[in-house]
Amino acid sequence: MNEHHSLHSQESLQSTDPQKRKRKRTGLSLRWKFPLVLAALLLFTVGVLSWLVLTGIRANQTDQMERGLKRQAEIVEMRVKQSYLLGAGQSPEDFMKKQAPQLAVELGVSSNMRVILYDGRGHEVGNSLPLAYRTDISQALSYALQGKIAYITEGSSVTYLAPLQGPDGLLGVVQLHSSIEAQQQFYQDIARLFLWTGGAVLVLSFILGLGYVSRQTRDIGRLTRASEQISAGHYPEARLLRRQDELGRLDEGMLQMSHVIRASITALENEKLRLEEAVRRLRELEQQQKTFIGNISHELKTPLTSIQAYADLLDMYGDDPELVREARESIGKETKRLYELVEDSLRLSVLDKYDFELHTEEVKLHLLLEDAGSRIWGKAAARGLNFSMDTIPAKVCGDPKHLMHIVLNLLDNAVKYNQDEGWITLSNRVEKDTVIVYIRNSGPWIPREKWDMIFEPFATLSRDRSRQDSGTGLGLPLARRLAERMGGELQLTASDETGLENGTGHSGASGNEFSLRLPLLVHDGFQ
Repeated sequence: MNEHHSLHSQESLQSTDPQKRKRKRTGLSLRWKFPLVLAALLLFTVGVLSWLVLTGIRANQTDQMERGLKRQAEIVEMRVKQSYLLGAGQSPEDFMKKQAPQLAVELGVSSNMRVILYDGRGHEVGNSLPLAYRTDISQALSYALQGKIAYITEGSSVTYLAPLQGPDGLLGVVQLHSSIEAQQQFYQDIARLFLWTGGAVLVLSFILGLGYVSRQTRDIGRLTRASEQISAGHYPEARLLRRQDELGRLDEGMLQMSHVIRASITALENEKLRLEEAVRRLRELEQQQKTFIGNISHELKTPLTSIQAYADLLDMYGDDPELVREARESIGKETKRLYELVEDSLRLSVLDKYDFELHTEEVKLHLLLEDAGSRIWGKAAARGLNFSMDTIPAKVCGDPKHLMHIVLNLLDNAVKYNQDEGWITLSNRVEKDTVIVYIRNSGPWIPREKWDMIFEPFATLSRDRSRQDSGTGLGLPLARRLAERMGGELQLTASDETGLENGTGHSGASGNEFSLRLPLLVHDGFQ
C-alpha cells in the first residue's frame, strides 16, 4: 500500500509591541515543528505496520489460493487417472479425446469451477463451460506441458494450469478457473480500516501534541521576546514565568543577567562618551594646530622672505636705480600674493561656515567661456602656448561671477602648470540634461592617487613652495565648492601620458583634463 500525505503549515508571528522590537522569522516555529515531527513519526509507524500486516494478508491469501487450487488439481488428476485405468487399454490421446468432454463437465459440477482439459499436445479436448470467455494461456500452457504448474491472475479471476500425470507419463493438462473477488474485498476492507484508523490516530496525536507544545512555546516565546528587549536595551524588572522547571530557572537567570548587563553597559557608555569627547577635542585641536602652522608658515614665509631680502638690499644699495625698480616690482608681486592668499582664505572660510548667498540667473555658458578664453589668451601667448576653443550654445542657471571665477582659475592653472610651447583647449559638450566644460592642457600628468588631494586646501604638487608660480593651494578647493553650491561637479577626469585631444584636433596627446559638470537649462541644438 502506497499512501502520500503532504502537510504544509505557515504561521506569521507579529510582535505585541512593534515600536520596541521588529523581527523577521523564517521557517516554522517550534510550536509547529514538534507536532509535525510527532505526526511524521506516527505516520511512519502506522505506514510500516500497515504495510507489514497487508503484506502478510496478501501472502496468506496467495498461499491459501495456491493450496486450494493445487488440491483441486490433484482431485482432477486422480479422477482422470482412475478413468484412464478403467479404460480398455486405450492410448492417452484416444482416452482424452473420448472421455475428456464428459469428465470436464462432471469435474466442473463437483468443484463449482470452470474446468478445461487438454491432451498431451496442448489441444483442448474438454470444457465445462464451452461458451464462456477465453483468455490467452498459451505461455502458461507450454509450462504445464513441461510438467510445471502455472497460473495467471486477471482482475478478480485466477487461471490455474497443472499437468495430469498417468501411469505411463503425461496424460494432459487441466485448467481451473477460480474467483478471488472475496479475498480482494477482504484485503481492501483491511486497507481502509488501517487508513481510517491511522488517520484518526494521526489527527488526534497532532492536536494533543499541538496543545501541549503550544503551552511550552508560549513560555519560550516570552523568554525570546525578553532576550530581544535586553539586546535592545530594555531590561525586565520582574520574572516572566511562574514555573519550577528548566524554563523557570532560565527565566530567573535572565532576570539576574539583565540587571548585571544594565549596570555594566551604563557604566561603559558613560565612560565611552567621556573618552570620545576628550579624544575628539584633542584631535580637532591637534589637527587645527598642525594645519594652521604648516600651511600658514609655508604660504607666508616665501613672500615675506622675499620682501625682507629686498628691504635689506635697499638698505645697503638704495642708490642703485635698477635694484630699486626690481625691488619695487618684486615687493608688489609678493604683496599681491599675500593679498590673494588672505582673500581666498576668507572666501573659503565663508563657504565652509555660512550659507553663502548666490545670485543665480540664466547664463549663456558658451559666451562666458569665450569671454574667459579671451582674457587668458594673452597670458597663454606670452608663454608660447597654443590656445584653442570649441564651444557650443548652452544655457545654465548659475552665478555668472562665480562661474567666471571657476573657469578663469582652471585656465590660469592650465597656463601656469604647462610646458613651453604646449597647448590648451577649452570646450563644452552636452550629455542629456548636463553640460560639461573641458579644460585640457599639456602639463605634467598627475598620479591617480593624488587626483582628490589637489582639491584639498593648501595642497600643491610643487615640491618647491618658493616658486613664484606655485600658487596658494586654495584656488581648486574654492572652485570645487563654488561648483557644488551651484549644483555642479568639478573633477580631474584624465591625466595620463596619452589619450587626450590636443589643440590641433589630434587625439593621443599627453596632458591633463579637468571637467566641470553643470545642470543644463537650455540647449539650442547646435553641435
